[in-house]
Amino acid sequence: MRTVQALVCGVFAALLVVCGAWAVVWLAASSPSPNAIQAAPTSKSVSITTIHLNSDPQGADATTSLGWSCRTPCSIELSADGPFTVTFTRFGFAPSTIPVDLEAAQPGAADAKFVPNPVFATLRPLRAPKAAPASNAVSRVAPRRDVQESQSWWCRLFGCS
Repeated sequence: MRTVQALVCGVFAALLVVCGAWAVVWLAASSPSPNAIQAAPTSKSVSITTIHLNSDPQGADATTSLGWSCRTPCSIELSADGPFTVTFTRFGFAPSTIPVDLEAAQPGAADAKFVPNPVFATLRPLRAPKAAPASNAVSRVAPRRDVQESQSWWCRLFGCS
């Protein structure tokens, strides 16, 4: 009887060891250990990085499609995880939009970088409207109303004393 009990206990202990080992392997495969070293993701995301903006002529408003803006020459610290654009505007000049891409981080480098950086735009002046000849300008002016005519109209409508 003691042999049967020892045999049953041995089989039970062996099952516990096998099931425990299987559970450990299954859990380890389904989720990584919090202390495990994992490979860095290969995304193009840029953590906070400075982008430099300039234009010719200077003093243009530079606005990114991410919502940040400044007046050139200037620099903005921003982060992006995809391409974006910078639009340069200045009164009297045609706006200019420059696409900015991300270059993946090189081995040993911490982050991806903006391309191009600095971003530069040459703004083209708008054409001034042609001046109308003086004779046309005068003909468009309304003729002067006679003051007496406007007073008599008022008197007819409301009565004058």
